[in-house]
Amino acid sequence: MLRWVGTPPPMQLRVMQTQWGSCSPAGRLTLNPNLVKAPRECIDYVLIHELCHLGEHNHGPRFHRLLETLMPQWRSVKARLDGLVEQLMPA
Repeated sequence: MLRWVGTPPPMQLRVMQTQWGSCSPAGRLTLNPNLVKAPRECIDYVLIHELCHLGEHNHGPRFHRLLETLMPQWRSVKARLDGLVEQLMPA
């Protein structure tokens, strides 16, 4: 487990039109079930991204440093996932 994550956070699945995942202020992770159609590295990116929000809830410099530490290639993986949106998310 990541050092800032003491116990596994509560999780739920929910079909979302524009997001692969989210993290509530209370620390609940919500994942889009369509994510399972994505390549493994893209799934890993979304999970790591949302877990980083448990340490830093916004997308500020601290969040990006944490994400960069855990997945240095996150930008290229995100770009790949962004390119698959129309294919993986039903309209």
